[in-house]
Amino acid sequence: EGLLGSEAYASQHAGEMDKMLAAVIFDSGTGRVTGFTLSGRTDLASATRELLHPLAYLGATEVTQDADMGTDNFDFLLQGVPTLVANQEVANYTENYHAASDTYDKVDLANLRNQVVEAAATTFALADSAQRYGTRQSRPQIQQLLLETHLDRTMKLNGTWADWESGKRGRAR
Repeated sequence: EGLLGSEAYASQHAGEMDKMLAAVIFDSGTGRVTGFTLSGRTDLASATRELLHPLAYLGATEVTQDADMGTDNFDFLLQGVPTLVANQEVANYTENYHAASDTYDKVDLANLRNQVVEAAATTFALADSAQRYGTRQSRPQIQQLLLETHLDRTMKLNGTWADWESGKRGRAR
């Protein structure tokens, strides 16, 4: 159920996606952020390194291309919107993930404060930039990205590929 909210938002606001600069996602607990993954959008690597430059003192310098369906970026990716998903150290996230032990005392407050700085600095830089961060991909470009990153295989395994193919999910054109 965790991805239903972002799926609903992306669907209900599909007509506004051309205005969206990027989806910035922090979704893996309070482990230290090492940078961002771009879900296969190699065209955004250079611009992302520029965004990260002011955050180097926190160790957030890494730009990767990992692509998966495990976080709230997925339906924005299917809409062609650039996604920046924080790469985070696991810390104590895995053993407490959606478990009874997932309580406030597990939060690493220093890392959480850094994440607030990283999220604010990244979104401000996106909004304040003189040039657009990246373009919204067309449906054929998204299709190619899904194939290149092998997300098509994952989508077929979990039953979401048919919704993509039929146009029920993702960018309409």
